[in-house]
Amino acid sequence: MSSVHTTAYQRLLAAAANLKVPEAVHRAATTPPQDPRPGQIWRAVWQDTIQLLLITTTGDDDTAGTVPVSFERYVDADTLLLPAPATTLEQPVALWWGLEATLPWCVLDRQVSELTSRPDTLTSRMLADTVPRARWGSETVSSAAADEYRAVLTDRLEVLASAQWAPQGSGGLAEVLGEHGITIQQLAAELNLAPPHALDVWRGQQPLTAEQAATLAALLGQPAAHFLDANPALPPAVVHELNRPLRRSQIKKLAAQYDETEHAARLRAAYGIYTLAARDDNRTQPNWTARTDRYFELLLDN
Repeated sequence: MSSVHTTAYQRLLAAAANLKVPEAVHRAATTPPQDPRPGQIWRAVWQDTIQLLLITTTGDDDTAGTVPVSFERYVDADTLLLPAPATTLEQPVALWWGLEATLPWCVLDRQVSELTSRPDTLTSRMLADTVPRARWGSETVSSAAADEYRAVLTDRLEVLASAQWAPQGSGGLAEVLGEHGITIQQLAAELNLAPPHALDVWRGQQPLTAEQAATLAALLGQPAAHFLDANPALPPAVVHELNRPLRRSQIKKLAAQYDETEHAARLRAAYGIYTLAARDDNRTQPNWTARTDRYFELLLDN
């Protein structure tokens, strides 16, 4: 490393050593995330898109009402500026009202902060009226920069709002296998399944796992997705469990373990959890949270 780079690196280390991370931020970053609640500030991540968001509402459909948050000085008439004491970040932040968006839980990656006081109804007017020294921005200050930044935020929110991962599932695996001349007996032999289990897979009562789909793909010269797409639709409770922010760190570990994308790991987990339940004698009222916990306990390296 050159002397110039060494000096720059040393300056960076010295600056980092002087940074003070608020205890509330450290706590939020190191504890397992829970389901989102109004008043929290989250980091949202989907593919290459990253954005801080204030949660304003939560719904029963794994979605949350959100407002973009930034540390930027770009402001306009629809930007509410909060002073440092208003959040546990202990830094002034800008809330970009006018860009409110309903986003799926699956984009929420990590809670990083929260409002230090939350009104019962989390609206721009309520925050402006109740947070000391909160103020609205002005259209006359850096308007061109604010317009450009607002456009960037709009693009990010479009990506986050369109995020989805759960396949519809045609349930037509028997037809797909039939097209390739695969019988139930051959399916049992190729996937090392007991005949009753092979029959369940054939009938769409039990899904193929990622490994089983890969085996069929290699055998028949088709992409694994060709067979996974013919699985039965995932139970809504499984989709809900894997939408929860609590599961995202587990999915990331699974992706690293199998050297695959987060999307592929989420599908792997979904079909694995579904299969785990399908093999249980008690299928009437499965505890999907417990089954999901059990799946990750079995799959993830300690």
